[in-house]
Amino acid sequence: MSSIILYGPPGGGKTTLASTLCKIGYRLDVLDMDRKIRGMGNLHDLVEKGLIKVTEPTSKLLDTSLKIRVLGGMQGNRPKTQPKGYLELIDWINDLEENPPEDAYLTIPVIDSISRVLEHLMRLILHIQGKNIFTYDEYKFLKSNLEELFDSFFSLQPDIYPHCILICHDMVEKDETTGKIKVMPLIDGSFREKVGMYASEMYYCTTEADKQGTVEFIIQTKPVGNIVQARSSYGADTYLAADLSEIFPPAPKGVKK
Repeated sequence: MSSIILYGPPGGGKTTLASTLCKIGYRLDVLDMDRKIRGMGNLHDLVEKGLIKVTEPTSKLLDTSLKIRVLGGMQGNRPKTQPKGYLELIDWINDLEENPPEDAYLTIPVIDSISRVLEHLMRLILHIQGKNIFTYDEYKFLKSNLEELFDSFFSLQPDIYPHCILICHDMVEKDETTGKIKVMPLIDGSFREKVGMYASEMYYCTTEADKQGTVEFIIQTKPVGNIVQARSSYGADTYLAADLSEIFPPAPKGVKK
């Protein structure tokens, strides 16, 4: 029973990695904040067979006058109407808790991705505060909401769902004192240093090419080099092919709640 964070660059195989749990008897319930899964050809069959249930927020990031950057601050015009994307996320989590499916013991909730969640949350905070720019007070609201979000989502396991997965992009951060480069989850502010506290599994997802140019998807499960927030409670090797079915035990059979 695990709380799982998958992070890495765009195209690093994070969403596809989550889908490998379907090989061992699970199905995914994905809140697709990035609106990409239906366009992923490699996951089409799993979606068609119902092994991946996809929910997309009805709210879109349509206000082009508002320029939000997850890193480095933000500026623009206050949203004219209350943004609802983050509120839809909260409703989705509440529904998972209050109305779990009969096969909840085989269902894995997935948020894909927290980077887009942040954009929705920032817009909502600006609207509520009636401001055009984030200040220290707004960042306090942001952090407190993220803490509540992570707590609420990961508390769905293990009593209701066997695992919960949160997907995040990555960023490069340089320590101005030591000059050390770290690859961190793409989450604004000091909270990115804390995200590992909420997860029992934290895997960095990326690709590597051999001498022939063949690209393979891999995951890193231990903190080595610039990847300082990777870990696994399953005693997995440091570098593995991107397949969670090789790490996690099969789904239980004949269990009912």
